[in-house]
Amino acid sequence: MHAIAPNLTVLVGELVGARLIAHAGSLINLSRQPASTIQILGAEKALFKAMRTKHDTPKYGILYHASIIGAAGAKNKGKLSRSLAAKCALSVRLDAHGN
Repeated sequence: MHAIAPNLTVLVGELVGARLIAHAGSLINLSRQPASTIQILGAEKALFKAMRTKHDTPKYGILYHASIIGAAGAKNKGKLSRSLAAKCALSVRLDAHGN
């Protein structure tokens, strides 16, 4: 995982990074997605159910399993998930397209 996406691995860990890449299909496909999509990646079923029933949408998907989200308080998990998704989007783009 360090050879494929070193920046993403540092941010979210090997397991969560691998799940994100696998769910998106490839590192290039993940780099094309905005941070808002990365934030709820893995929670599509809950998202569409919430949209259909007009309830609150999910705040996190696969990113919930990152150690930094788990260490946060319940009140701050949504905000931290949003900022972590933004950082992940930047790091994935650097891993995929940067040298």
